[in-house]
Amino acid sequence: MFLNDLYTIIQTVPEGNSNKFTVSIRLNPSHQIFKGHFPGNPILPGVCTVQILKEILMDHMGIILILQNVASIKYLSFINPDLNGIVNFDVELKEMENDMIICNVSSYFGSVVFCRFKGDFKIVKK
Repeated sequence: MFLNDLYTIIQTVPEGNSNKFTVSIRLNPSHQIFKGHFPGNPILPGVCTVQILKEILMDHMGIILILQNVASIKYLSFINPDLNGIVNFDVELKEMENDMIICNVSSYFGSVVFCRFKGDFKIVKK
């Protein structure tokens, strides 16, 4: 888990109903990941963005999830912790039968969108 090591959660803000919320995180620019990816020009790896998303969902819902399916993922901008130390995640959840959760997520800061994700997570443990 990257929570409280690679990043910390600053705040979680629900949007009207329990299916939509925004989470703001602060990246740790001195984390080991940035020393190797890439020295002198740190970039958050895309797979780490997906892992952070999964951890945000698990923290918010109080359950354990596993990524089941990615319908689409678009990386639109690099996340450099020196330039973009704060990242927001707009999350929309749609729970389905058979312990599956579909979510649509955008990560961004200000007007810069970093990633758009649509996928399914399986509930492993409630």
